[in-house]
Amino acid sequence: MSPPEDPGDPASRQATSELPVDHVWSNVRVFLAGGKLAVACQLGGDRLGPQLAELAEKVVVVGDRVHAGPGWSATVAAPDAAPFADGSFDLVVVEVAERTGRPAAGVRDEARRLCRSTGWVVVGSRSRREAREIRQWLGPQAGSMCAALPGPRRPAVLVDPRDPEAGAYFLRSVAFPYRSPGRSGPMARLEQLRNRAAMAAPARMALGGTSGRLAVVPSTGAPASLLEELASFIRSSWTQLELPGRSPDRLSTLVMAHRKTRAAVVSVILFGGSVPLVAKLPRYGGANPALRRESQTLESVFGAVGGPILASLPRPLGLHVIGGTDVLLQTSVPGRHLVAETAARRITRARVRRQLDLMFSWLSQLQAESGRWVPVENALIDAELVPLAETAVAALGGDPRVAAFLDQAIDRARRLVGTPVRMVVVHGDYWAGNVLVDAERITGVVDWERATVGDLPIWDPVKAVMDAAYHLDRYRSVPRRGVDALPRWGELGAWQGTADPHFAVGFRAAVAEPGWLSDLAKDALTTTFVAAGIPLGWLPVALPFHLVREFVHADASPRSVAGWGSVLRALAATPSTWADEFAGDRRGARVASDLHPGLKLGLRAGAEDRRGG
Repeated sequence: MSPPEDPGDPASRQATSELPVDHVWSNVRVFLAGGKLAVACQLGGDRLGPQLAELAEKVVVVGDRVHAGPGWSATVAAPDAAPFADGSFDLVVVEVAERTGRPAAGVRDEARRLCRSTGWVVVGSRSRREAREIRQWLGPQAGSMCAALPGPRRPAVLVDPRDPEAGAYFLRSVAFPYRSPGRSGPMARLEQLRNRAAMAAPARMALGGTSGRLAVVPSTGAPASLLEELASFIRSSWTQLELPGRSPDRLSTLVMAHRKTRAAVVSVILFGGSVPLVAKLPRYGGANPALRRESQTLESVFGAVGGPILASLPRPLGLHVIGGTDVLLQTSVPGRHLVAETAARRITRARVRRQLDLMFSWLSQLQAESGRWVPVENALIDAELVPLAETAVAALGGDPRVAAFLDQAIDRARRLVGTPVRMVVVHGDYWAGNVLVDAERITGVVDWERATVGDLPIWDPVKAVMDAAYHLDRYRSVPRRGVDALPRWGELGAWQGTADPHFAVGFRAAVAEPGWLSDLAKDALTTTFVAAGIPLGWLPVALPFHLVREFVHADASPRSVAGWGSVLRALAATPSTWADEFAGDRRGARVASDLHPGLKLGLRAGAEDRRGG
């Protein structure tokens, strides 16, 4: 899983041409049949135009004040009296009937009139009263009513509140007692207390009190949805997938999405069998190169590790085409997301360090089980770093200052020629949101789409530290007073006007601003590098190339390129971090006498192979 992006933010839209993506409505695809629909309609607004344009060949928005956009046309008319014949659309959606300016019941009835006998009506709500009205409007008609969690404004999860297993999983493994960052006082504390009480309640009671809802109503002749086809495939293939126990009679689902980009993947967790399963689907259906890469990579990772590490990985169950859509199946891993475990607690230096130590302990096992020692040579540097630098410079329009800065980092890597390095399995997106824990022990690590086998061991430790800094203020406020205060948090200094604050604040606080966070980052990384046999001279190489890897990968959005690229430009303009003091430093490097005989043999063989090449 990668850091959340917010193209819906006005500054984000200005920086990139991406259209805003709404978590709930962009995930509606899984409740519909596979393939693109012929024609869709939104009643009472035009905000869902970008989502509908991905779902249907032709889109019309209807309302008193609606506007056309790229991929949809507009009809100015009352949303409860649209100028179209009965059964005109395959999909009719109403974001919030109460906010259309017309009687909500009339708008919902109009949606049903316009829907074809083979289509779907989807209606949202943002209040418990309207949710009750929709439930009554549905009556005995087939359909599903999902709670949109964690709230109606920025929901990322869709779950049936009446489903005890899916609801309990959300509360146990994903949810945390949220408190809005920057808020203080009685109302902020009340918000968090209310969320704590909800988490302590039975799942049905807790989820029944949420205000966000999404009702999906198929017509009598509607074909099976992607979720229905997926569940049918799993039940019929249970034995072939080598899953334990008997095939379940029914599978319930929890739908999750984590990134607000059109290319994001939707994860569906399926309950009912002896082991929960995870199905990953492209947000808008069809083929998906990222899922195909993850499928191949996870198979390679499975073949490269063993022991207790293997038990913490999702078992790959293959890439399948269901309803014309790529679906990556894998087993679920137990535990609670580490970000949920830590996000609701007050920020302290000790807590951040414990989080990193926990992550590093698992990472050291992964690197030990998957590693192969080779000598650092110019050929290795040319293969591992030079292409990254060239791609980054090209993505930033050939920026000469960035090119010179990355050349300097590569020269620093060349000063380490002759030292051994252990090439390992690299997760590539190793942050707390992709780590699951139980009783202060890592039980699972997920989202391996950016993983590589036989890569430099520097990437995952740096990613863990820098993402802890990036997310520091995402779910709670950074303290400004006391022993754990970061009084200069948010200041960009010389980076002001160049670096996008959304991306730069945490990174700068961890590498360039005085304070306990930069002290902790330095201590954690130097300790981890030495323990792993990585020369400290890799640190001034790893930091700039960490920024490069944040936007030089196959799934990087324009928002990521612009944001992380701006931080790299700022660092290139004023290149001063605590890592600079370690340039060329060989401390931490293993010597031949320290290595296991088999690893020494691999080191010698690697040197001979490179000389032979």
